[in-house]
Amino acid sequence: MIWRLGEKIFVPSCLGLNKHIFHFTYIPQTWTTFSGSLHTIRDIVYLAATCLGCVLWTIIDNKRANYNKLLYWFSQWLIMLLACIAFAYGIIKIIPVQMSSPSVIDLYKRVGELSPFNLLWTTFGYGQPYEIFTGIFEALGAILVLFKRTRMAGLLVLASVMLNVIMLNYTYQIGVLILSFYILLICLFLLSGYARKLFYVFFTDKQFFAWAKNEYVPDKNSTLRWLKIPMFLFIGFSFIATSQRAYSWYSKRVLINKSRKYSLVKNYMINNDTLRLIENDSTCWRLWSERITEGKRYVTITTMNPAVSETYIIEQDSLQNNLTLHPFHSNDTIPLKFNYTEINNHDWSLEGIINQKKVKVDLQKINPDTLLNLLKTKRTIITFNDESNSQ
Repeated sequence: MIWRLGEKIFVPSCLGLNKHIFHFTYIPQTWTTFSGSLHTIRDIVYLAATCLGCVLWTIIDNKRANYNKLLYWFSQWLIMLLACIAFAYGIIKIIPVQMSSPSVIDLYKRVGELSPFNLLWTTFGYGQPYEIFTGIFEALGAILVLFKRTRMAGLLVLASVMLNVIMLNYTYQIGVLILSFYILLICLFLLSGYARKLFYVFFTDKQFFAWAKNEYVPDKNSTLRWLKIPMFLFIGFSFIATSQRAYSWYSKRVLINKSRKYSLVKNYMINNDTLRLIENDSTCWRLWSERITEGKRYVTITTMNPAVSETYIIEQDSLQNNLTLHPFHSNDTIPLKFNYTEINNHDWSLEGIINQKKVKVDLQKINPDTLLNLLKTKRTIITFNDESNSQ
């Protein structure tokens, strides 16, 4: 809801600025209208507004001796924000739902047919131990920053993780790269208070001695001190809510994966004419992929061109051996009707009408885990023929 509201507010204004001032190339992402160029425009406006605000504040409030009190509570708010965001991203990796395991459809695609985003997500999804490993450090850093004694260590952990995330986002053109950059800026801002200590630890062999700082600390009798209680309650609620949400997503994904059924197209015939299964042909089917989501049975039919596929809702009449495929997208209204035949435990066929042409498809059921097992590392033991070596 908040994301959609932000798009409605920022997209038209950023497009207007782009038209009259910036003239960037606008390429919408597949999953959001807020492209990288609009991110850049928005951040330039943020930077300009921040600089203007700093200048005005300096002029208007030039008699104030310090901002220690403001700095303290602003830092506390940033710590709360940082902990909640980092833990949320960490827990959805520990409970691996951010990057899902590649499906059979993904595995049939060539590397060159994958976008940089899909290439990275597929790689992380297959390498779940690495996904969990990175999530542990994100969640660990989120917990460490909550306590004063471990805050510096937590900030260093999160800064290191975010630097790695930023490089991946830039390299693979991930649309949310600006969020990781903001998180890194928050870490560096909070680490600035430890700059002297870090310099002594990492760049000198001298012993570090703490020096007296003129910083604000709430008095024990101050009513402001009690503000930390609702802050920690909010953090605890956020941690619990994100954990429950991640587990709920994971449970749904497990059920969907268990319901998956795949069939590979062996023959595709139109008007009794068997067509050759040629790569990148968008007419012939290649893969039939079923799943059950929220009680509905879906099928995604991929053609020989991996970029062309359609998703349908399946309605089955077992008595008449009929399948009716209702288009999932509302702009398509014409359902496809087929009569299916179970030939044996592995083979089955469909017969129906598509675009006023008689179509028959022969399919072979495949195990969803087959291709994943083929991806596992195989070790080959090299043996030598002793007789040939002796010669």
